[in-house]
Order: sequence, then structure tokens, then C-alpha cells
Amino acid sequence: MSSGAVFVLLGVLMAVPDAGVPVEPPPATLACLAKWYPVLSPVRLDSGWGFGLPDGSTYPFDDGREKSFAQKLEAPDLEDTLSIPYRTGPIAPVTREDEDPGRIRFDPLFHAAYGASAKKVDVVPIRFLGQELNVHRKVAPAFQRVAARLEALLAKDASLKPFLTNLGGTFNWRKIANTNRQSAHSYGVSIDLNVARSHYWEWQKPKQPVRWRNSVPQSVVDAFEAEGFIWGGRWYHYDTMHFEYRPELLDPACAVR
Repeated sequence: MSSGAVFVLLGVLMAVPDAGVPVEPPPATLACLAKWYPVLSPVRLDSGWGFGLPDGSTYPFDDGREKSFAQKLEAPDLEDTLSIPYRTGPIAPVTREDEDPGRIRFDPLFHAAYGASAKKVDVVPIRFLGQELNVHRKVAPAFQRVAARLEALLAKDASLKPFLTNLGGTFNWRKIANTNRQSAHSYGVSIDLNVARSHYWEWQKPKQPVRWRNSVPQSVVDAFEAEGFIWGGRWYHYDTMHFEYRPELLDPACAVR
């Protein structure tokens, strides 16, 4: 039985307890997340529905706290990571403050899926547009599918080449610049394009107000998104070199309702 089926079955069984008082079933989002991450059966906590991870730990899906965007970044629950919808389609400036879908990450989930320390992250070398990169073994097939898409694009449009040479890198166990939060590069699931052809909000002068900028072509973005990668150019706090494997944000079934 698949993880999703387990969630549905448990949701039905737990919806009506022995006392005959109906309770809400587990969030459907948890069943969707189980397709992409090692999220185990939902558990009923005092605060509401929670979930388990393979190490035996349990967490609430929604901790019930009202948070600012900054608080979600620093102390998220799993619901917070999905609270800002990721929108594909034509590239457009992001002007709504803190519209950063995917910047909120729940580290215990990433630790369970990819490794909780540099030594535990299972990286393998791949060839990506002629460059050797280290990525997580689980995500290597997705990287290779993106590479095939980009190679086909380059064969038709040589003007894309400057964005896809001198790649900025993949696996690097580190903190995000100017924060104490773990970078997605730590897990081998991210890639940076050519830094010289990219824009990053931390580099702009003056720092405030944030003024969105981008030069990465639509076709490159589309190639990554088609294989489950989100793009930092969809963020108010833009990071246009950055692509990150986050298939749950591109799966409509995982949307918080």
C-alpha cells in the first residue's frame, strides 16, 4: 500500500473515534507530502493533527501560532512551508512584499529526506551540461532530466549558453548568507546558474527598498520547473541564479486548503 493510501485509510478510520464524536480528518496535504518525503502516518496530537518521521519524532502540521513572515522563516511548521503558493507561467516582477514561495523550509523534513549533517548527505557526481556537479543521489535523476531539456534548448538557441556555463555550484553544507538557517544547497538539491548573469536582492545597492530584477530567460525557468524545481526569481527577495528541487510546491494536491 502506498504512503498516500495509508494516509487516506487512517484519515477515514480516525475521523470517527469510539466516542462517536466526529473530528476533522488529517489534512490532505500530508498525504501529498508523503509522495515526495518520508512523512509517516498522521498522528493526533493535543494541538491537532501531526505527523511522524522515520527517526520516531513527531511534529504538529500546524502549530496554531499566528506568525509574521520573518517568524515563519525562523520557526516554521510544515503548514508554513506551503503557505505561499508557488506560481509558474510567464516571468513577471514580484512586487508583493515577502511573496517568497519556498524560502520557508522545515529542516526536520529535509534532514529526514536528505541527511542531517554533511557526512549523512548522500551525494553523487553527475555530468550537467559538460560540468561535473555533486547532487543528492535521490534527486540526481531530476537534475539529469533538466540537463537533457537544457541541452535541447541550447541546440536551438545558442544565446542561452552564457547563463548555463560557469555554474555556481550545487552541494555545499552551509548556512544561508547573513542568517543562521541551513541553505538548501546543504542537501544537494539546489543549483546556482552563472553568478555573472544573475541578480540577488542582497547585492542590490541601496539594500532598501527591494527592487526585483532578472535576466534569466523564460525557457530556462520552464525547463527546471517542469522537473520539480522552484526558482528564486519567483521571490520578492529575488535570487535568480537559484533553482531548488521542491516538487511539493509544484504539486496542486499539496496546496494548503
